[in-house]
Amino acid sequence: ASPYSVSRLHARLDKGAPVDGDDALTLVLRDFARNMLTDFSIQTILNNLVERIVEVLSVTGAGVTLISPGAAPHYVAASDGRALRFEQLQSSLAEGPCVSAYQSGELVAVPDLAQDTRYPRFGVAAVAEGLAAVFTFPLRHGNGQLGALDLYRDTTGPLDPRELSAAQTLADVASA
Repeated sequence: ASPYSVSRLHARLDKGAPVDGDDALTLVLRDFARNMLTDFSIQTILNNLVERIVEVLSVTGAGVTLISPGAAPHYVAASDGRALRFEQLQSSLAEGPCVSAYQSGELVAVPDLAQDTRYPRFGVAAVAEGLAAVFTFPLRHGNGQLGALDLYRDTTGPLDPRELSAAQTLADVASA
């Protein structure tokens, strides 16, 4: 196990050692960087990243979708089955926060999906499956975008500014 693994972080917590959100984010970034230096496939690396994001941010799922100009979105990683379903839903409908973040190059925050009217097909279907909030961060590359990192929650409400910043950092690292 990596000396920077989440299990070590939990061990520090159990011993009463101070650990804050920045430490947890640092662990995720270190593990991601180390994985990039291995022979792991990009699929394995991205799957690991989205699973770890759920451990350190106040979200219940995460996914990565790639988008090419003129092509439909294509999901490539999901933290679990529900996140995969939401990635597939956005890809099949070509509608949702993921597509908007890709097109604008900016964060798309939907703290209450049931009240948001920007994505009528995606919103209705996702809310019916228990999704309450979505936060999507563009995967930037140079002057363009490669796709988006989607963060899902089963409760409404915004992410705090620290989590928003951390998520964009993770998206930037993933697209490097």
